Amino acid sequence: MKLETFSYLPELTDDEVAAQIRSILDRGLMVALEYTDEPDPYEHYWTLWKLPLFGVVETAVVLAELEQCRAAHPTSYIRVNGYDAVRQGQVMSFVVHRPAEAL
Repeated sequence: MKLETFSYLPELTDDEVAAQIRSILDRGLMVALEYTDEPDPYEHYWTLWKLPLFGVVETAVVLAELEQCRAAHPTSYIRVNGYDAVRQGQVMSFVVHRPAEAL
């Protein structure tokens, strides 16, 4: 199943995920993490992991939250979203974790 921005590329490495998160933060976007057990192209709503990371400017903070989400939901799909406060909407989204059986 293909999902989100980078679906047609090989899985992103940890360094590539960190670089994408850094790019989101450098552009002044707000980061939020979401997860779901069963992605569906017709179901656009995933469960939000905690609150969006308002005011976070350090990649390490986002990566720590991502690891907590992975530990709590190892059998779920997890994605990173970038929200633009000016446009008031999501402008970037990509899957960073897939369950082992989905790989």
